[in-house]
Amino acid sequence: MVEFKGTKSSWGLVAKLFHWSLALLLFWQVATGISLHNMEFSPLKMGFIISHKFFGTLVFSLVVLRLMWKYIFNSHPKYENIPLFHKLVSNLVHFLLYGLVIFIPIQGTYMTWLEGGDVHLLGLIKIPSLIEENFILYPQALAIHYYSALLLTALFSLHIVAALYHRFFINDKYGVWKRMAFGRNKV
Repeated sequence: MVEFKGTKSSWGLVAKLFHWSLALLLFWQVATGISLHNMEFSPLKMGFIISHKFFGTLVFSLVVLRLMWKYIFNSHPKYENIPLFHKLVSNLVHFLLYGLVIFIPIQGTYMTWLEGGDVHLLGLIKIPSLIEENFILYPQALAIHYYSALLLTALFSLHIVAALYHRFFINDKYGVWKRMAFGRNKV
């Protein structure tokens, strides 16, 4: 039977769907964002910018929904046997990841407004600009956006390495991999 909410040994189907869909979206966003940073102006770049903005608002929306699900509706797996160091590092990395995936789309919206562009939530709802166009501040905002994405990439990579460490190096002895993986995982 599929558990939609978390249990003592699993995050549950909804949390897993949020986790893995956000992972794929973030991978796409970082890859296109870094490519955009290094592309010359062209129609192709404009197309990437439009999709990057759409997916940025999608990431933001999914993160907000995921946090609501995680802290309001979902039960959390128990991590009683995990060493304190692992818990502390995991909590810090997750806190920073959530902070960045909330900050970066907000900062991208700010950057878009600075250049005089529009932002549409999920391509549908125009978010009224809260600031005026400012081409002097735009390059600084672009740099912050870019370096924040690089920091996100580093933390995302650390998260992946930690997951692989749990799965393959210590044979998931704490059940960390199994709690977020789909299907029946025999480790």
